[in-house]
Amino acid sequence: MYDLIDRPVADLPRFEQVVLAETRRWVHALTLAGSAPATPSGFADHGGAPAARSFDALMRDFDQGSTDTLVFERPCHSTVSETEAVVLGLWRLVRADRIATARAAAAGLVDEASARRIIAAMVRVVGLGFVALD
Repeated sequence: MYDLIDRPVADLPRFEQVVLAETRRWVHALTLAGSAPATPSGFADHGGAPAARSFDALMRDFDQGSTDTLVFERPCHSTVSETEAVVLGLWRLVRADRIATARAAAAGLVDEASARRIIAAMVRVVGLGFVALD
């Protein structure tokens, strides 16, 4: 995770670039318009609507279950922030099938029930082929 903080987004692996872009778009839309995007565009070719629904669910759990203020940058920001690095680290753990570790790390950001749901949704997204972006 620490290798991601302040790293240029352009230097991230493709999977992490797309996940970060979708995360930022989701948060930005919720912040500005009061509602998240209906279908995150990055999922069109990678898991489609089922992956988009799982992603939306996990983002709602981050929003509603956070135990502190989670800060995500605007979509145009060129480097990875600390919170974003933690979230990308969760995705890395899930992709490496380190589910218990991912759940424990998520519990540092959100309540326990939300942590379980977030990691389960990440597992679904990865299982739907979104992992193929490497």
